[in-house]
Amino acid sequence: METTYTPSAEDYLEAFYLLSLRKKVVRVKDVAAHLGVKMPSVVAAVKTLAEKGLVQQERYGYIELTPKGLAVAREVYERHKTWYSFLTEILGLDPTTAEKDACRLEHHISPLTLERLGKLVSFVRECPHGSRFIANFQEYSTSGERPNFCPGCGTGQKLLSELKAGEKARVVRVGGQDMLKKRLLGMGLTPGEELIVKRIAPLGDPIDIQIRNYDLSLRREEAKVVVVEVI
Repeated sequence: METTYTPSAEDYLEAFYLLSLRKKVVRVKDVAAHLGVKMPSVVAAVKTLAEKGLVQQERYGYIELTPKGLAVAREVYERHKTWYSFLTEILGLDPTTAEKDACRLEHHISPLTLERLGKLVSFVRECPHGSRFIANFQEYSTSGERPNFCPGCGTGQKLLSELKAGEKARVVRVGGQDMLKKRLLGMGLTPGEELIVKRIAPLGDPIDIQIRNYDLSLRREEAKVVVVEVI
């Protein structure tokens, strides 16, 4: 069973690690200044962490991470960096806000979620249209209006829920949770199939379409996960 530590313990271990990268030795006063806490609080934390085998305090008061403590500290810092990259590069938050939020979020994320988050950041970085995607998202975040789709993603692409009565389109992809996606695909909404919107209820729900010469009625929430290309 994996050992877990409190957010406070992880903050101290991360602080020891970061300070050790910049200084030859780490002192109690350095940690207090770094974390904005009083020195007695640092002394108490060091004692607790030493009892867990995570740090050791040398004769002159210098604090050193044990191999076990170093491994934990590096893991916490990696979580922090991943969150910070996501918050600044993808969400476009300012560095100060991102730093504060990353410090909180780094303590509450599973290894799987962290892995996926890191892959998302890498994917957007490496995608030829990544910068345009981010710019579009940040424009949407500010204005609330959806900008044009990224170049190369299909200028005529829309969500099925955005089509008007009488419009024809070709299914590009179907999203949503597994059960919903499986059901929609089973109804004939497979990539490449052409459809026409026959009728939209006065309040926008349901949406009646024709596909494969069959008439289907979709809830608006279902239509929101179907990406189509207008033809």
